[in-house]
Amino acid sequence: MSRKFNRIVRLSEVDIPSFSNVDGLDAIQVESISDNTNTSENSIAVYIKGPLPSNKENLQLLTSTIVPGYCCIIVDNPRVAMNEFIAFIALKVGFTQDYTDSILPSSVKIGKNVVIEHNVEIGEGTIIEHNVVIHSGTRIGRNCLIRTHSSIGGGGYNYIKDNQYLVKQIDLGGVWLGDNVEIGSNTCVVRGLVDDTVIMNNVKVDNLVHIAHDCFIDEDAYIIAKSELSGYVKIGKRTRIAPGSCIKQRLTIGDDVIVGLGSIVLKNVSSGCTVFGSPARKIN
Repeated sequence: MSRKFNRIVRLSEVDIPSFSNVDGLDAIQVESISDNTNTSENSIAVYIKGPLPSNKENLQLLTSTIVPGYCCIIVDNPRVAMNEFIAFIALKVGFTQDYTDSILPSSVKIGKNVVIEHNVEIGEGTIIEHNVVIHSGTRIGRNCLIRTHSSIGGGGYNYIKDNQYLVKQIDLGGVWLGDNVEIGSNTCVVRGLVDDTVIMNNVKVDNLVHIAHDCFIDEDAYIIAKSELSGYVKIGKRTRIAPGSCIKQRLTIGDDVIVGLGSIVLKNVSSGCTVFGSPARKIN
């Protein structure tokens, strides 16, 4: 998945500090920004470490060193450069809109003091209770229940270091909720950095839960009160996360897993396992 611009951009026109000493930009054109785990053609992505993108077709990597076999744009701080690049595109070019703003279906019920931003889609039969905020880039499916004081699609707690200062990282992604999803009161579902945070059909999320950017929760999973999923966590089908549990970033929890009460999960969990404790250990 990628975030497309309103038009193709030649990098020589991108007037940002990180590109001031980079040569050869006039020959490079891109039309989107990608996450480096899910790249597309004619796109630009940040690469720091870890697995390399499998799709190299006209892909430009913002890196601090040359990566053999890839087209690289060498900058001092790739994350800072991407932040500057996103800000430039947003101001001068714009990004395409995922959802067409339209009148909500008559079967959607909206409580008092609800904020629904532009670029939002809400399916038939969904109920939005009082004081909910639904941010731009959010898709909510049919027959969902969004409980009081929840926030769907807000920005995450993502910071990058620029010299001695911390700089807020710009979020481009959105939130995608399937059908028959419940989001509890005072729960936050954070938008993805580039791709969407995804919650599939029939997932039930309790009160006071935090779901960070780019998480993926598969069908029929249960996320119970005061649990926290860090960025890029994947939760399998029918998995149950008990109250007060925390899951480290970029972990995968398989299908039919039980994560016990108050567990701190620091490693991937295979399907069918029950884990418990701090750190969480297999108990079946």
